[in-house]
Amino acid sequence: MVGIIICAVILFGWDPFMRAMGWMPAKNAPRTVQQPAPAAAPQAAPAVPKAPQAPAPQASAPSAGKPAPNTVPHEVAKIIEQPDPQLPPLRIANAELEATIAPAAGTITSISLKDYLNAARTAPIVIDTGADGALGLTAVDSSWLTVKVVKQIVVDTVAEVTREMIDRSGQRFTVNQRWELPSAGYVIKYSATVTNSGKTPLTLPETVVCGGTLASAKQLAGDNIRRASHTLDYQTVTGEFVDIAADKKDRDFFAGGNPLVRWASVSNKYFCMIMDRGGEAFALFRGRTNLPVASGGAAAPCISAGAVNPGRVLQPGGTESFGYRLYCGPKILHLLEEFSPATTKVMHLTWGPLNYLARFMLWVLVKLHALTGNYGWSIIILTLLVRILFYPVTARGNASMKKMQAIQPKVKELRDKYKDNPQLMNAKMMELYRAEGVNPFGGCLPILLQIPVFFALYATLEGAVELRQSSFFWCHDLAAADTIARVNLYFFTLPINPLVLAMTGLMVLQQHMTPMSMDPAQKKMMMLMPFVMLFFFYDLPSGLTLYWTVSNIFSIIQLRMQQRSSKTTAAAGAAQK
Repeated sequence: MVGIIICAVILFGWDPFMRAMGWMPAKNAPRTVQQPAPAAAPQAAPAVPKAPQAPAPQASAPSAGKPAPNTVPHEVAKIIEQPDPQLPPLRIANAELEATIAPAAGTITSISLKDYLNAARTAPIVIDTGADGALGLTAVDSSWLTVKVVKQIVVDTVAEVTREMIDRSGQRFTVNQRWELPSAGYVIKYSATVTNSGKTPLTLPETVVCGGTLASAKQLAGDNIRRASHTLDYQTVTGEFVDIAADKKDRDFFAGGNPLVRWASVSNKYFCMIMDRGGEAFALFRGRTNLPVASGGAAAPCISAGAVNPGRVLQPGGTESFGYRLYCGPKILHLLEEFSPATTKVMHLTWGPLNYLARFMLWVLVKLHALTGNYGWSIIILTLLVRILFYPVTARGNASMKKMQAIQPKVKELRDKYKDNPQLMNAKMMELYRAEGVNPFGGCLPILLQIPVFFALYATLEGAVELRQSSFFWCHDLAAADTIARVNLYFFTLPINPLVLAMTGLMVLQQHMTPMSMDPAQKKMMMLMPFVMLFFFYDLPSGLTLYWTVSNIFSIIQLRMQQRSSKTTAAAGAAQK
């Protein structure tokens, strides 16, 4: 248990310690994003209209950039009958999503997640898809303008828009776009067809289909979180998975140009937007801009991903078609697996092999919720299952520590006797351990076996969107602290969080009950550990403090049972003598 506590302090307390020392930005403070390179860089590719800012990419890899001015010649622009920009938006919806489409721009401007409320619980979360929108077709060289909207149709969960377009040479063509939602779910199907309706060949520039723009969970919904998990993710055609933090420097965020990928995603802690082409490869598009923060300070990054389609020449009457899918919703394992099994990597629960263990525990948690109907009870049952699984291991560790405590007088005697000869002292102590049948590492090995499970369970409870705004008794949100009141003190307001206070009290009790083979100074230091954890973990999500509290209760009961059993055994042995 001592080892777990030490590891937990390092795991949970590192960020608060770094913030307290001023070596990291304050919690929830927006991060500064390096400004992109000037658009006039020698090797910069033409910019995508209205795309998020990006640095000058490699010549062969177009990327997002600052909106370029209208490049259509004046004499051509004069003949354009611009569509009314105030055309009523089109809306398609199913049980989970509502998408708003701007017909003149031919793009989705916002997506509403009906089942998920903002942090204030006043309205559903609405994803503002940014300047590029989502699932719209734009020319990389900004040479297209809309002449007029020829057709716009909405039938149930399907919307279709046909626009007459013009390029810089004055040649007209049509673009037909279609967006379709299933009767339920978070997947939007998109298709676009460009038709050369003229009598001369039409040169199509490179085009971009943006898969949407996503802000951090704090910016998007106002969630108060400890770990942002705001990333760009994609899988290359060779199977390599790449994840890049949203606040990386430009040289890292835009590294590698536009590789061929199977899918691309932008995600934050709880939600994601993933685009694919039904298994076909496409060139990655990525972009980033900075959103102003209402509370002041540096702007926060907002990132986008999508596809770059190669340019080509269309003969008269020829067509070019594109088709994509977009998942836009919560990071829920079974939904991601249904969309594409490889996309479960965007969960970002934890790192390495522990990620598989964390996913398994999340699967168990969801199954328990199906039985109990409440995630609070599911956490309690999961915690008990884990503790029961490790009961024999913990019991052996406790017994080993008790044996070590019993021989401490003899250990102290050896240390005093051979303090001037460390080698001989160690040899004598090993002889003592063998004679007494004590393994000096017996109390540590069981703890080491539990640490991976502890970390995986922590990652599961800390990152599951299922716990967001799930209540349990006085805990209004298992993904946030269980604050029931606030006390105004002289220089700050102190929230009252019962679970973390109960957790600390139980840890103190457990420390008193646990046999320790330490010198007095070490014991005092260990007794201070719960109060150190109280300081670092005071705003821990209540789902985690619920797990920790139940785990401590189980440990105390187990320890008490073992102590009673030892006393009964000792009394029986004394009676036989």
